Amino acid sequence: MSAVRSLVAAALPADVDPRSYTPQEQANIDLIVRLRSVPFAERRKFMRPGMRHHRWGFASLADISGMKDGRGYDAHSISDRVDTIEDIIAKDDRVWAVWTLRGTHTGQLFGIPATRRCLEVLECGVWRIEDGLVAEAWFFGDELGLLRQLGAPITAELLDIQVIGTTP
Repeated sequence: MSAVRSLVAAALPADVDPRSYTPQEQANIDLIVRLRSVPFAERRKFMRPGMRHHRWGFASLADISGMKDGRGYDAHSISDRVDTIEDIIAKDDRVWAVWTLRGTHTGQLFGIPATRRCLEVLECGVWRIEDGLVAEAWFFGDELGLLRQLGAPITAELLDIQVIGTTP
């Protein structure tokens, strides 16, 4: 993990250890570290049946491409994917983490055919843990950074914004 202090740690008094966790919180952190370290195709074993994704990591790209509910991305999209956790914290049954996704674009990714480009994208996630497995999750990825690295054209239409001085 990075030596960079988390925003949470930075906000605490100097004499408070931000990494002092209950045994359950530490077990939850360990679960997420293991989950992020295995290949994408093997991550289901860390999830409860019926696990609920409240938001996928690249949800806006899924909306634009019409590939919602995880259909725009699979184990072949970035087949050599490695996630490096930059920061991770826990409280009660929740774990928050920031990581860097690194890998090669080797398969369809939200309708974009493989480019063989190297990718490095920042993501963050929140998990709720229940009985040692992920019950709920929320993910947020740097979608604009990903599109730029893929060489995709970035237009106002793609971003669904109106440029000042134009009519809708």
